[in-house]
Amino acid sequence: MEGLLSEHPFAELLYEIFEKQFSGAVRIERERVKAVVYFEDGELVYATCNLRNLRLIEYFKKRNLSVDEAQSGASDFALAEGLLARGMVSKNTLEEMVGEQVTDVLRVLLLFIDGKWSFDERARLTESLRGKVNVKQLMLDAARRMEPQFVANRFGNPKETISPVAQAANDLSLSTNEGFLLSRIDGPMELGELVAVSGQPDAEARRTIYGLILANALTRQSWPYALKPGDGGKGIKARQTPIAAAPPAPPVTRDPKEEVSEFLERLTTAMDHYAVLNVSESASAAEIKHAYYALARRFHPDRFHDMAESAVHGQLESAFARITQAHELLSDSSARATYDSKLAALRRAGAQTSSVTGMSMNSTGPNGQGANTAEQQFKQGVAAMQMRDLNTATACLSAAARLAPNQPQYRAYYGRALASHPQTKRLAEAELQAAVKLAPGDASYRLMLATLYRDLGFWRRAISELERALSIDPKNIEAKRMLQSLEAKK
Repeated sequence: MEGLLSEHPFAELLYEIFEKQFSGAVRIERERVKAVVYFEDGELVYATCNLRNLRLIEYFKKRNLSVDEAQSGASDFALAEGLLARGMVSKNTLEEMVGEQVTDVLRVLLLFIDGKWSFDERARLTESLRGKVNVKQLMLDAARRMEPQFVANRFGNPKETISPVAQAANDLSLSTNEGFLLSRIDGPMELGELVAVSGQPDAEARRTIYGLILANALTRQSWPYALKPGDGGKGIKARQTPIAAAPPAPPVTRDPKEEVSEFLERLTTAMDHYAVLNVSESASAAEIKHAYYALARRFHPDRFHDMAESAVHGQLESAFARITQAHELLSDSSARATYDSKLAALRRAGAQTSSVTGMSMNSTGPNGQGANTAEQQFKQGVAAMQMRDLNTATACLSAAARLAPNQPQYRAYYGRALASHPQTKRLAEAELQAAVKLAPGDASYRLMLATLYRDLGFWRRAISELERALSIDPKNIEAKRMLQSLEAKK
């Protein structure tokens, strides 16, 4: 069996050999580099390469172990056997050096995405030389270094099911992104949905998923297998892989636009974070997590590309930011306790059972959205901003902006609140630009937009907006100071 690494990278061959418990040897050729990796019943036992710095003698030199000139030309096996027999190195030390050698060889091979490979199921390692390495961690490390676009192309179907592994290795050293992504999957999910809730750009998310699959922390529905048993299956011992249970029957299809409309309407009447996630105030952490995942999978803005240029898509982005804020706060036991205390205090104060993240209890609701209700939400939002309660401010100002989308002040302050959150900072631009368009003669909105551009590092855009603000209000001291500061950095 043979093929090209561009079609079946070594990392995927390695995964397949482990999964099917094959025995044999994989030979890799890429330009002048040649390597052989041996397996027994799915276990990697040794790897060798013709690169000088990866020969075993180099690892003896690193440890300042003397090797005479006659020995320096011997093969790795002969060198190890001779030094061991003469008592020049202990068995434990030899195993450590072989482990280092195999690890370094694999680090090179796992990054090859071009070249040739062949698999010989009859090949066996007759010598006793063995190397113990954490192959799963090596494959995870290699995936982190692969080109994101190459990895993204290894996934052809965004609806492919990705599932968590029940007994994943607990000795993996995960990055922040890898740990976060694993925390977002508690059951089978479509690839596109998992990418959407990963918090990473599409290509980066796929690379993270790919690495976790190689490390056997996740499994995928469709694997591009390359190896097949030979005639009679000599030397190959393939285990029976349990077949995943059939997925449940899909729900009755509904008009996506109708579902989105109902979702946005429900959020308009949500009075607090619990209502945003549609859970009770006594909900457990697991119930809150499940509710967030269900909403994220169904209503993440990336699922509605056909609405990308519409106002509805902008509302979805704001809505998703809102449910994300609710999930993050309620998932933190300390923050949740503080939040619950605020809710109770507001209710005791009888402040019309004011919304902490949504509309007021005595509002007229979606069928009677009036200027008074929007104004109430705006006032609550501004008050929350002054108290540095940014979650409350964002939710209230979001409601005001939805109820009165042509009111520039509401849009501007909602944008300002969004800009206060790192995760929603980029969403702020659309709201602030809307305010500028609705009130082009108001210098304060252009100043807010300039502040956002400055914080994002878009200095030229910030300077442009400041110049326009000063053309409207030449005496605006804050705009003058910011402009002087930015021009000094040119």
